[in-house]
Amino acid sequence: MEDVVEKTFDMAFLIEDLREIWRKTAPFHKLSEEEKEQVLNIIEGIKKNCDLISDKVSK
Repeated sequence: MEDVVEKTFDMAFLIEDLREIWRKTAPFHKLSEEEKEQVLNIIEGIKKNCDLISDKVSK
């Protein structure tokens, strides 16, 4: 289960990265192409970690 905890922390850091993008682009959150790519990569990382955690916990 140690890897589940690590993945949870990884997701927390990813969410913090996403929050930073929203903070930098406030108040209108108009994203550049680079920021859009970053947001999508962050979301993909969060999804991947959620799936890994879900698989581990459900076994």
